[in-house]
Amino acid sequence: MANVRDQPEYQLEIDNHYLLIDDKKFNLLKKIDSCGSIRQASQQTQVPYRTALKYIEIMEKVVGSPVVHTQRGGKGGGGASQLAPTGKLIIKEYQKLNEILQKHSHLNEIEGHIITRDEENQVMGMQVGNHEVMLPLSDDLKIGDQALILLSPEDIFIMLELQESSVRNILPGKIVGMELKNKMVRIKLDLGNNVALLVDITPYSWEKLNLDLGSQVFAGFKATSPRVIKI
Repeated sequence: MANVRDQPEYQLEIDNHYLLIDDKKFNLLKKIDSCGSIRQASQQTQVPYRTALKYIEIMEKVVGSPVVHTQRGGKGGGGASQLAPTGKLIIKEYQKLNEILQKHSHLNEIEGHIITRDEENQVMGMQVGNHEVMLPLSDDLKIGDQALILLSPEDIFIMLELQESSVRNILPGKIVGMELKNKMVRIKLDLGNNVALLVDITPYSWEKLNLDLGSQVFAGFKATSPRVIKI
């Protein structure tokens, strides 16, 4: 029977070494940092003490430097542990990764096909429903290729009127849905031809723009904001 991991592992680059780490190891390091004890940290994270020591040993072997500094106690005990600079770096990099994953957990996925390539200006055009979207030129995509745009709702802004802008992509749409999500107003725009777009704006902006269901607006995003993959 195959082993199934409870948690996904992510690869971090630490001092030119690649370390696999998951939430369990991250939380263990965080607790060591806050309580100053591997044993207490293992109890609070429900990681067996011997397993915790093994995790630390493997991490130190991979990165080639101490992750945890341990000081043995005297006759009366009182030993202490603290994160080495490398251990603190692991926490920092994992937190950064989590922020990125959270930001991109609800990406817009928009399908289309490549219709133009401008080698001189290093851009290409993609037909998305009734609209042409401008994107950075990709060597992997040729005219006629099907592609998928991945675009974060946070990377899109809303305008009530069409304005002159350096932003290449400004698309008209109608608000057909809204909900409060993570202290932001998530708007669903209908761009026509079965193309929808999710946009996150602040409640302040929602009220200032006097938006409501059925409002006609313009959604804009920079050509460099999305990621594009061939499908």
